[in-house]
Amino acid sequence: MKHIAHSLLRAAFVAVVATAATAQAQLRFTEAMSSSGPPQIGGTLDWFELTNLGSGAVDITGYKFDDGSYNINFAASLQGVSSIAAGQSVVFLETVSSASASAAIAAFRTFWGNIDSVVIGSYSGNGLSLSSGGDGLSLFDAGGSELMRAEFGAATTGFSFGFDPTTSTFGALSANGSFGGFTSAGSLTNVGSPGAIPEPSTYAALVGALALAGVALRRRRA
Repeated sequence: MKHIAHSLLRAAFVAVVATAATAQAQLRFTEAMSSSGPPQIGGTLDWFELTNLGSGAVDITGYKFDDGSYNINFAASLQGVSSIAAGQSVVFLETVSSASASAAIAAFRTFWGNIDSVVIGSYSGNGLSLSSGGDGLSLFDAGGSELMRAEFGAATTGFSFGFDPTTSTFGALSANGSFGGFTSAGSLTNVGSPGAIPEPSTYAALVGALALAGVALRRRRA
């Protein structure tokens, strides 16, 4: 009986290690804002968020982003960030040009308030503004291969599209107090979670596997 119980624990451990290896360097789109409100009356430029749900840092040097056309020929380089650490969420803000990125990022921090620790990069290019009528996100590696894409529907002004870590799904409207969502400090308030780190559902699965192994062990001992 003890041999069987220990075998179950070993199997659970192997499953945990294998799942963790699969989660290594796992980037996901976890937020997007396509309708903050007109900048001239207090809103921000469009932005999206990338989160590394894996267990190791990801080098994103040379990575590019495109919207719903999902075409490397129209994609823009991600600027200002070369690596995303394990468990880190990084915001990328659309800017008019790379020269204007610093001022735009500073204004974005002021708008949201209390996000000084959030890493913010930028991108710029023709036709990359996210459509409030519904659009998509696409990420390409340095070799031009598409790594992933995400889609979202028509926007509700002032609310970003977020990520639900309990279901690993993207596209629902952000809510204050839910999955890190909060209200911005700007005069034209937005609700979102820029820089908030979603807890990967993978981790919950690992904990569940260990819990089941523990129950099996206790039953075998009984």
